[in-house]
Amino acid sequence: VTTHMLSIVVKNLRTTLNKYMSVTITEITDLIPEFLFYIRFAEYVKGLEARGMKFSKPAVCERKETDPVSTMEARGIYNLKLTGEDGPSAADIVPNDLDFNEKHTVYILTGANRGGKTTITQAIGQLYCLAQAGIYVPGESFTYCPVDGIFTHFPADEDKTLDLGRLGEECKRFREMFSEATSESLILLNETFSTTSFEEGYYIARDSIRAILKKGIRCIYNTHMHKLAFDVEGFNEEETAGKAASLVILSQNNRASFKVAVAAPEGMSYARTIAEKYGVTYEMLIRGE
Repeated sequence: VTTHMLSIVVKNLRTTLNKYMSVTITEITDLIPEFLFYIRFAEYVKGLEARGMKFSKPAVCERKETDPVSTMEARGIYNLKLTGEDGPSAADIVPNDLDFNEKHTVYILTGANRGGKTTITQAIGQLYCLAQAGIYVPGESFTYCPVDGIFTHFPADEDKTLDLGRLGEECKRFREMFSEATSESLILLNETFSTTSFEEGYYIARDSIRAILKKGIRCIYNTHMHKLAFDVEGFNEEETAGKAASLVILSQNNRASFKVAVAAPEGMSYARTIAEKYGVTYEMLIRGE
């Protein structure tokens, strides 16, 4: 009886073990870098949370066939670069809210110099990178439709523009990324086409925005060309998949608040306030004030 029972047990055990005979040690060790990636990020996030920084688990929403564009809802977000040892404390970091939807597909972001335009642009890219890597994101909440690519257009080093010139290099690079981008992509533009005269840059930028809207690509374009933001209504009169919106860095007492809001660009009115503060209006200069 004992021999019969043992033969049955051994047979079942052999059948079970045979299922795992093809699993080699090398297949398991190949996963170690993946484990380390998540372990290190978990430690990093835990350390920042101990300093008061907020993180949240991203939530994925699927784009339906009837949806004209992919969406995003971000609340209380901030740029991870602000969390360095030399950066502001958790209480001093200014969080922001931002959405991508049918009415807000392309943001033309304007505001004072050093007001945080590049910082918020980078923050959006970070959210998608971290979320799609399975990492908690900086902010109170983040719900998004995944992207098939993140395309960034930041100023290039001068030694990379010798052959085409800076404007030529910018145009070539934008053309390449736009050709690859789809309605499921994200495009981040930082002072694109600003290396030439205002009129030339504005003309190229205007056509680029129209093309991005036609494709329905989520985009943030931070620029000093306030005239682009004033053209939002004209952009939205065309038959496009998405719509453009003016996004501004709000100012308080002639200083940037680092808060963004959908609003008309401050443009000349803000420049006039700064000029008056430092005494460089025509009247003040003539009077010697």
